[in-house]
Amino acid sequence: MRHTWMRKPTGRVLIVGVATLVAAVGSGASAAPGDAAGVVAVFEGNKLDLAQSWGEAEACFVWQEQGVEQCFRTEAEMDETIARLDAVAGSIEPRNRDVLASTCSGYLRLYDATSYGSPVLYLRDQYRWLNLANYGFNQKVSSFKVGPCAADFADYANGGGSWYPWYMTEAYDQSSTMISGWDNDVSSVYIN
Repeated sequence: MRHTWMRKPTGRVLIVGVATLVAAVGSGASAAPGDAAGVVAVFEGNKLDLAQSWGEAEACFVWQEQGVEQCFRTEAEMDETIARLDAVAGSIEPRNRDVLASTCSGYLRLYDATSYGSPVLYLRDQYRWLNLANYGFNQKVSSFKVGPCAADFADYANGGGSWYPWYMTEAYDQSSTMISGWDNDVSSVYIN
């Protein structure tokens, strides 16, 4: 019998000016956030509907709120792009340092294989349920790394069904395997 662990998602505000970053990374034409259609990402100049196929891509970075949907051959290539984005974002002067200090810029890495093996999906959109079917990652999570903000994992789309134990997905938690009954059983995630 699976137990349901619940944490109420919080609504926080993050103000970051990253419009200039999108042009540097490139953007795919994706469905509107929360849309049931698959996310379209750019991979080596071609568009991929992630819900249909990742092709030869092994790592995808999706931050729809900032218009970033890009895939790579390796996680290392993806990490280089993320580091460039973060460096530019860090150089932007925030208008309200108090608001920025009270929030976190969350991310979540989901891996299709145990021990953080590829393919890997890197998500950065916060404060809403992200249905993994839109990313071609429904019921494929076998390991994960949580960033500086806590995350929630649900058995069904839109946060439905049972939830992965919240105390195992707090800030900076990671696991090279899922707990019993959860391997390849996550359908939606929420980054707090």
